[in-house]
Amino acid sequence: MKITLYRPIATGAAVLGLLASAMPASAAPLDQQPAPSEVTPSVVGGHDATEDYPGMATLQYNRNGVFGHLCGATLVDRRHVVTNAHCVTEPDSGTVDPTLLQVRIGSADRTNGGVVVGIERVLPHAEWDWGTGTDRVADVAVLRLNNRVNLKPFTIAPRVTGRGAVTRILGWGSTKASGEGPLPVTLQELDTTVTGKTACAAAGITAGEICIANVNGTDGACYGDSGSPALQRLTPRTWAVIGGASRETAPICGTGATVYTSLPYYAGWIHRVIATGKVPPRTTPADNTPSATTPSLRWTSTA
Repeated sequence: MKITLYRPIATGAAVLGLLASAMPASAAPLDQQPAPSEVTPSVVGGHDATEDYPGMATLQYNRNGVFGHLCGATLVDRRHVVTNAHCVTEPDSGTVDPTLLQVRIGSADRTNGGVVVGIERVLPHAEWDWGTGTDRVADVAVLRLNNRVNLKPFTIAPRVTGRGAVTRILGWGSTKASGEGPLPVTLQELDTTVTGKTACAAAGITAGEICIANVNGTDGACYGDSGSPALQRLTPRTWAVIGGASRETAPICGTGATVYTSLPYYAGWIHRVIATGKVPPRTTPADNTPSATTPSLRWTSTA
């Protein structure tokens, strides 16, 4: 099945266009700064963050000398963040130039505070190919920072707890189902749950992905939320990350479930990339055969 991904609307695109791809001109950050890609979601129906999340990051792209929100990202050790591959790649030109990227980590305000650091290397999964085949989507990438940061990273959960467990999504994506309007400056959060994969069938969910429910049928990720984390409790006082926002299942934010890349599933790959600085070769044959079924997984922003 061919999956047409809407690049993450990192700053003005759809939070659920969860794929904040590499920043094509068509993708504009929700903060009005055009982003490289068109796949980025944001949280509809959420509220300002109620806790500190020192490992939460806004991935920003330099457009005409101004850095604007592109996607969310998760600090997983003092020198690396993880985001979704569509946020940092383009279908026809490979990875985004790392010198055009930066992250602001540890602040609920995407425009101020925290620690700002540049990107040294962009390392997407070898199987990531914009969903053009029948293999795993593998929408995940490791970004090596150009400096070590003194902030507490998120722990990757050992597993994803199924239906019923509180799952919290974060993001700076659009807060309107239409995806219109400026992105929120303050980090948004929304409590929801993991649901059965059939709810994400329309988005071509594959191995290594989880399906996050839309609360009340109206609330969930949106443009500008691509790459942003889904969390579950590791201890009564500690959140662990279980996924990164990849794509929507419906054209209107919050009206359908959202596909998240499972970080517990890719934890071994992530740690290997961090340890070696290299991307392991793909383990399945490349399959770029188009299919008549083409769920739209990428979002474009008109902001």
